[in-house]
Amino acid sequence: MNRKGILLCGHGTRKERGAKAFQEFAERFASQTTHYEVEFGFLELSEPDFETGVKRLVEKGVTEIIAVPVFLFTGVHMQRDIPYALKSFQEKYKVKIQLANYIGTCNEMVEYGVQLINETLEAKDWKSDETAFLGLGIGASKAEANGDLAKMTRLIQEKCKYPFAINAYTSSMTYPALPVVLDWLKVLPFKNIMMLPFVFFPGVYMDKAYEIMEHFAKENPDKNIEIAPLLGDANGLFEVLNARLQEVLDGKVDLIMSTDLTGVKPHHHHGHDHGHCHGQSHDQGHHH
Repeated sequence: MNRKGILLCGHGTRKERGAKAFQEFAERFASQTTHYEVEFGFLELSEPDFETGVKRLVEKGVTEIIAVPVFLFTGVHMQRDIPYALKSFQEKYKVKIQLANYIGTCNEMVEYGVQLINETLEAKDWKSDETAFLGLGIGASKAEANGDLAKMTRLIQEKCKYPFAINAYTSSMTYPALPVVLDWLKVLPFKNIMMLPFVFFPGVYMDKAYEIMEHFAKENPDKNIEIAPLLGDANGLFEVLNARLQEVLDGKVDLIMSTDLTGVKPHHHHGHDHGHCHGQSHDQGHHH
């Protein structure tokens, strides 16, 4: 019988605590996963890399690997870098590797977002008609990814009955930036601001966002501000990752097989703080 393994694929971060948070997330995921060996790896910036994760699974006797990306939306990494890397490891280590889909806008994610908001506001006496909903994204060079974030924000707004919702972005490549949006919210009549970060783990972008929100709160004492936990803090993501896993098992998805990798060049794993402009090719949802 073929022994199967799961490789959880993270982006990577300049912040050690972000990499540690992903490792702890992977360990929690492994503890609820039966019949599979589970390892994890990062595309760049953090160790271990994908290849190390693949090697560890092969050393455990795994002959079939399903790679499950912890990426919220599409982008260059999902469309090119990750399929290319895994295909090369498949050939190098003589192991079957299939790649699941990114998380995307789905009912499970909408419900999870609503759950995080409800838990955040549990002890608050907030009225929804006095609340503006702020969906915070990192931003992507792919319009499709930013559109998916807007859609998810809209669906959560509908569930929570908020009269107003808007997206803000932490990276400079996507408009509008968080400070710009806060300037708008300052003059709008809503006394409550509920922010949900569409970000998995701690990192440079969220550090900056928390700093901006703290400054805004001090400058605007008439506004009540709450920030939901990051998506990776609780176990709500497991359900959607298991759904992506099942799509591969059912033969519906394999992004290695379905992606045209002709002419694609390898994406180098940077184990250091690298110099290329991080904005030009990034998928939503990673943590930096």
